[in-house]
Amino acid sequence: MYGLVLEGGGAKGAYHIGALKALTELKIKVSAVAGTSIGAMNGAMYVQGKLDLAYEYWNNISTEKVLNIDDQQLTDLFNLSVNQNNLFYFINKVKQVFKNKGLDNSFFQEILLDNIDEDLLRASSLDFAIITLSLSELKPLELFLDDIPAGKVRDYIMASAYLPAFKLQRIDGQLLIDGGFYENLPIKTLLKRGYNKIIAIRTYGLGKIEKKVDSEKEIIFINPSENLGRMLNFSQANARKNIKMGYYDTLKYFKHLQGNKYYLKLNQNEDYFLDFLLKINPDIKINLLKKFSYPEAPLQRSFLENLIPKLAEILDFDYPASYSEIVIALLEKLAAAEKIDRFQIYTFAELLDLVCQKNKPAESILYNKLPSFIKTSNFLPKQLQDDLLLDIAEKIFIKTGGRNADE
Repeated sequence: MYGLVLEGGGAKGAYHIGALKALTELKIKVSAVAGTSIGAMNGAMYVQGKLDLAYEYWNNISTEKVLNIDDQQLTDLFNLSVNQNNLFYFINKVKQVFKNKGLDNSFFQEILLDNIDEDLLRASSLDFAIITLSLSELKPLELFLDDIPAGKVRDYIMASAYLPAFKLQRIDGQLLIDGGFYENLPIKTLLKRGYNKIIAIRTYGLGKIEKKVDSEKEIIFINPSENLGRMLNFSQANARKNIKMGYYDTLKYFKHLQGNKYYLKLNQNEDYFLDFLLKINPDIKINLLKKFSYPEAPLQRSFLENLIPKLAEILDFDYPASYSEIVIALLEKLAAAEKIDRFQIYTFAELLDLVCQKNKPAESILYNKLPSFIKTSNFLPKQLQDDLLLDIAEKIFIKTGGRNADE
């Protein structure tokens, strides 16, 4: 049985929903939930057994529903695409915020009113805690259900999500704000309660994080494999992407999937990927070695001892990468360039086949036009590194024929 911790993060909370969906499908047993801010709200829905309903809210969310701000106008602002129309639009919105003494949080208030059943929460077999911070008493509040007065559970869950931008309210005479100012990932809240096995769903939201964790405890972190976007980006497209990411990132951990941005179920061992590299066409190996002014003979030794470590360096591995990690990272570069859906579980052969089917070699790769002394530099800009890696990946997977991947 695990304790489950949900980090705060505003709109990034969509990631929780995908992760919770995966945990449910995997039949991972949970005995306690602690959440901060949006983590408290999502946690309350999960504890009540209302995950499907929470999924519907997040899957159909929009910035206009949450903040009464047009999605496209906010996207333009985030992208610094400012014109006369959206400038006046936001000036008027700012005036409204000041007039109302904060952003309107009625959307979340309505969700809590319609969906948080205090009796159902208190009757649950799962322990449940939220984090908030009292401005009145200048102290944090780590509150389990038995710490919250009867009839006040909705209020305190909402208080946990009171960002300073939102209109604040007093509860029992106290002015409470978002719990992220005290602890945005309340692992220690459950540890102090005696839960020693924790699954922590990260969002990398703004807020304080307790970094000291007892090494004897079992803490599993589910980390986003890609940036989740801004805290106030409640656009439907961003929410749906983050739901999928939370789902597949969680499956990745518990099903031991490989890959960085893609999710691969490997049927091969490390020897297979070494053999894959050794079978690359000799002419291609020579061409690649020449790119970096490495000796061409003995061919296999120079390829493995010079080029492969160089690829690991360019791929930005900060540890001694295995052959499988290097090969998969290169294949992912091509898959991303071909816009192959990352939210699916592939075998290595399946992803390679898709890449080969869809590949359209770039007409002009800037890297190929550069002089050799720049190509071998350790300080290539990221765009040039990406061009270089795509060029190498095409040679390895496409020009070799892409058929080294026998199951």
